[in-house]
Amino acid sequence: MAGPTRVRRIEAGGFTITEGIHHQGADLPWHDHETPTICFVLRGAFTELWRGGSIGCTASTLKITPAGERHWDRFNRGDVRGLLIEPNESQVSAIRPYSAVLDERLSFHGGLVPSIGWRIYDELRRMDASAPLAIEGLLLELVAAASRLQERNGGSGPERPRWVEEVRERIHAELGSRPSLSGLARSVSVHPVTLARAFRRAFGYTVGEYVRKLRVERAARQLADSDLPLAEIALGAGFSDQSHFSNLFRRHTGLSPFKFRRVVRSA
Repeated sequence: MAGPTRVRRIEAGGFTITEGIHHQGADLPWHDHETPTICFVLRGAFTELWRGGSIGCTASTLKITPAGERHWDRFNRGDVRGLLIEPNESQVSAIRPYSAVLDERLSFHGGLVPSIGWRIYDELRRMDASAPLAIEGLLLELVAAASRLQERNGGSGPERPRWVEEVRERIHAELGSRPSLSGLARSVSVHPVTLARAFRRAFGYTVGEYVRKLRVERAARQLADSDLPLAEIALGAGFSDQSHFSNLFRRHTGLSPFKFRRVVRSA
C-alpha cells in the first residue's frame, strides 16, 4: 500500500503545515508525535483510535492531539485530504502559559474553530509573500478560539438542569423556525430570565447566539455538500433574507458564503 502523498509543506513562524492525501485502505498503526498536532480534514473521512476511545473524522473536522499520545489512523472510507499542523517546542512553550488547549485531546466540527481552518487553507493555496505571516496569525487565533470554547464548556457538569438540555434539543429540532425565548421558556415551564441565565451558564452562549451558531454551521455543511443556491440555503437555515445570511456568515467564519464554497470545493 502506497504511503501518503505530500501536496505541500510550509513553515509559518513556529508552525509546520503539511497538506497531504492518505489513500483508501491505508493505515497509520500505533504512533505518536513529539509535539502536539492539529489535524484539519479537507475532504473524505477516516477513523482515529486511541487507548479508551475513537473518533470519526469527516470534512471540516479539526482535532487536537497532545504530544506523546499514541493513536491509530484508519483510512477505510476513501481517500482523505487534510492539513497536519505541528508547532515546534518553542511555540508550544510560548502558548502554554496562556492556554493548555494543546495538552488536551479535543475535536471540533462546525463553528468558529474549523472556519479558521478553512481560512488557513485559503492562505495556503494563495501562498503569496504575506501568506506565512497570515497563516501564523490565523493559527494563533485558532488556538485562542479553541481555548475559549473549552473554557466555556468546562463549567457545565452534572448540575445542569435537565430542562436546559430539553431546550437545546428543541432548538436543534426546530432550527428552521424562529424560536423565541419566551416560547422556549414556556415549553419547559420556567421564566424567560431563568432560562436565559441557565442556558448561558450551561453552554457559554445566549440562546440567540447559540441559534445563530447552529444556523451558520448548517449553512456551511450545505455549502460544502450541495449545489443549492445561496437563497435556498439561507431560507432553509432560518435566515430572513440572503443579505442577512451573507453578513452573519462572514462575521462567523471570516469568509463570504460564495468564497467558503469555493475554498471547500477546491480541496
